[in-house]
Amino acid sequence: MAKKIKISDEAYEKAKEIVEKKGYSSVEELLEHLVDREYTEHSEGGSEEDRLKGLGYIS
Repeated sequence: MAKKIKISDEAYEKAKEIVEKKGYSSVEELLEHLVDREYTEHSEGGSEEDRLKGLGYIS
């Protein structure tokens, strides 16, 4: 079931810019992706930077 959330007009405009630049189909898709990514990082106990370091992409 879909839920509604409230965000500021400024945040929504920023999200729309990201949608256009990154090719998301909607602001909703972008937000779902961001929540999923943050949840995965939280669940795994590490940050994106730590993950990239572990893979050897950054030092």
